[in-house]
Amino acid sequence: MARIGIITDIHNNAAALKAILEELEKRKCDEIICCGDIIGIGAYPEETVQIMRNLDNLSACVKGNHETFLFGKMPTTFPNEEHMEYGERQYHLWEHERLGEDSVRFLETLSYSQTIEREGRKIYVAHYSMDEQKRYVNYHQNPTEEQLKKMFEGIDADIILYGHDHVGSVMPGDDALKRPWYINCGSLGCPARDKNIARAGILDLEEKIRYESVWIPYDVETVLRDIDLFNFPDKENIKQYFYGVENPQ
Repeated sequence: MARIGIITDIHNNAAALKAILEELEKRKCDEIICCGDIIGIGAYPEETVQIMRNLDNLSACVKGNHETFLFGKMPTTFPNEEHMEYGERQYHLWEHERLGEDSVRFLETLSYSQTIEREGRKIYVAHYSMDEQKRYVNYHQNPTEEQLKKMFEGIDADIILYGHDHVGSVMPGDDALKRPWYINCGSLGCPARDKNIARAGILDLEEKIRYESVWIPYDVETVLRDIDLFNFPDKENIKQYFYGVENPQ
């Protein structure tokens, strides 16, 4: 039996990542799959990547849009199709300067998608729906079955794991209808309105596929204090939109 921990959208939140990894170990997960966006937004870029690159049981991990910003795809003019503001770009420059060579090399080696097989089932891993130019397209929160089919058209898999939408969404599969499972476990490192909650999921593969959401509290107040201490660009917007802080000062 394979028991797999699913994580996505860590976003430089080493504190939340440590809490989730400890919980997944307690729940006896054999391996970890990550759906991208290890970096971006948070306070601990180098520490977060070092944790990920040293995981012994990381069996699949892909690039997200925040990884692509590191490798020449970050907007330089405003406005832009990424809807990135000047302050956000300055933050990314700040975090990129804090990544060591080993961390950059690790992120660069990640592919945009991976397919692995466990217990006779194909598992497709990607950050989100992509077009031929590797741009993320067809964005939907809480997507319907028809929207999911369009998003991952042409993907041959029993289970499709993705991220990007921080809220998360699970559409159980149906063997009779030949419908795969579509699983987005929600952002691990950007709690937003949940404030002190780190999120992940557990996939059990036996005779039937079973999925369990994992939501646990962690010390978000220390993270917020460190954001103020490091005083990096765009921190007030980051605290408001990604950590649920009302009227940050």
